[in-house]
Amino acid sequence: MSSHAYTNYLEVLLADAIELNAAHTRLRTGQPGRQWGLGAVNRPVVVLCVSAWEAYLEELIKEAIETMRPSGPALGIWPALKAQTLSDAGRFNNPNVENAMKLFATILGLTDVTLAWSWRNSNRDSARGYLNEALSHRHQIAHGVSPRPTIHNDYARWLPAFFRNLGNCTDNAVRDHLVNSLGILAPW
Repeated sequence: MSSHAYTNYLEVLLADAIELNAAHTRLRTGQPGRQWGLGAVNRPVVVLCVSAWEAYLEELIKEAIETMRPSGPALGIWPALKAQTLSDAGRFNNPNVENAMKLFATILGLTDVTLAWSWRNSNRDSARGYLNEALSHRHQIAHGVSPRPTIHNDYARWLPAFFRNLGNCTDNAVRDHLVNSLGILAPW
């Protein structure tokens, strides 16, 4: 079962990138080979995917911390922990490998969320590399690097699935940590 963050943030926000990829397909000329003049459609796909990833991480950490809420009145350190989490999530940006690891380690004690980042045809190291590559492209696009980065259509089509896989692995790692390390039954 997926987290609320995965279902209602990552999936929903990635839908915009998928719509752009569909628009790219409809704009094709029908001629074989590279479709000149459509590169500008691929760049926003990168920005949308990275922003979906960032929103997902922010919501996942909030959702995870909420599972730790004590029953009854909020006593002890809970109000401070929640306030710190909301503050950290609000300041979270540049969701690269290092910052994602730091977010989960600092707030949940999950020392290396990237250990879970592997799936068919991708291991931890390649997933980490692909994430940082996407962040690099996003920074070039968002900060107006000239010449504009070339984002090929194959990459733009592949990217939403990459972030879905990454989100699924992250969901599993956080859920496993909450259950096995913190003793929280059925966090989502």
